[in-house]
Amino acid sequence: MQRFCASPMQMRMATNTQFLIPQPQRNFGASEKQLRIRMKSVNNIRKITKAMKMISSMKMKGEMRRLANGRNFGIHSLDMMFKTDTHLQKKMGDVRANPKELLVPITSDKGLCGGINSGIVRDVRDYLLQRDRSRCDIFSIGEKGAAAMGRNFRDILRTGISGISTPYNYPTAMAISEHIIAAGESADKITVFYNEYKSAIATIIRHMELMPRQRFLDTMKFGRLYDMKLPDKNTANPALYELYITSNLWVALLNNSCSEMSARMNAMENASKNASEILDKLTTQYNKARQARITIELVEIISGASALE
Repeated sequence: MQRFCASPMQMRMATNTQFLIPQPQRNFGASEKQLRIRMKSVNNIRKITKAMKMISSMKMKGEMRRLANGRNFGIHSLDMMFKTDTHLQKKMGDVRANPKELLVPITSDKGLCGGINSGIVRDVRDYLLQRDRSRCDIFSIGEKGAAAMGRNFRDILRTGISGISTPYNYPTAMAISEHIIAAGESADKITVFYNEYKSAIATIIRHMELMPRQRFLDTMKFGRLYDMKLPDKNTANPALYELYITSNLWVALLNNSCSEMSARMNAMENASKNASEILDKLTTQYNKARQARITIELVEIISGASALE
């Protein structure tokens, strides 16, 4: 019986040649475990987005009902006073060429609602590019708008209101309008930025221009069509101005809230569809890895059985 003893050089060569031979990778168990963990997380996300879509759908119905009931409150009466009285229109005058403006962007306190909030921020940015920035002040409504304005327009951001209880009600609009009236005392005009609700899939960003208190009172002194005796104009006109600001702000808040809910519903629906597509792809990968592991195990069993024969 002959014995063969390999030299140290031959042993090193044999060790090095092992790395040149492709070794079978049998990490199917680890791959399957990772895929199962990811599938579970994606499925949980899909459940959450579906639930958020249902909640947003129910809230949107309530917001649409409030919008239908309050979209005309107090607006047409004051607009008709300015439109029908020609003498009042002549005395109203035009805003000067470089007016001082108070910008009031309306956003939401919560995210996950598509481009509703970012659209308002971009619109304010484009609006300021066409005007003298030093002549503008910003009164932001909503946490998302306040955060974005604080990053981009910190020098002109004067006030930011957030944490407003929802759904909006008229007393809340009155409280906010009081702050807007005080902030716009020295302004030549007040511009409100909001999303107008058109349908469940369409909204339009609107600019609503309002008069400051002093200009409104000076203009109402020339009113002839509506002759008020009780109460007198000194008492009625300030109350009318509060109605003028609050009613317009109320309609803007209702439109923006309804737009927010519709955008969130669509965003959650798209997120659920994307999660379903990702889950289908992960399921296919998992089935392939599982089938490959089973095939290799069968091959090993058959090969072992054949070697014993």
